[in-house]
Amino acid sequence: MILSLNVFARDPDPYVEALKEKRFLKLPNGNEILISYHSPSEETNAKIRIFMRKKDKILWDKTFVNEFDELWNQANFIPVTKDKFVEDLNDDGLSEIGIANWNGGKAPCASSAIIFTVKDDSLQFLKKQQINTEFSRFIYPRKNDFKNSKYKDSLCIK
Repeated sequence: MILSLNVFARDPDPYVEALKEKRFLKLPNGNEILISYHSPSEETNAKIRIFMRKKDKILWDKTFVNEFDELWNQANFIPVTKDKFVEDLNDDGLSEIGIANWNGGKAPCASSAIIFTVKDDSLQFLKKQQINTEFSRFIYPRKNDFKNSKYKDSLCIK
């Protein structure tokens, strides 16, 4: 009898698979944030470009290679809390967004979401949070979980 290893693998989450393609985010103020990939050559690392624009004007632009102790190979927007891509997590009057980052060389639970504060004309790094890139649908289930310094993604708890 031949038994395929596929029967032991968990099927991918269709919602998370669709999130991997989310590289455009329109903010409530009309600004747009985009993620673009630079194809690596054999001599260079992958590069992820993230920029903010308003209409045709670029407000902020940065290319990520190895920032925040992360190798940037694949990136996409992920809701910061359930069903919300933009939310003021720390009650400072500025919204936050999340970008899931996976480099292909890490276990899914060793992947990260990078949380940025959105300013009028820039993004500012706020925090890095461990997530499971294969199954996490958001960074935090509730806004209060952001404030809990001991919070762990329930998909990464052993």
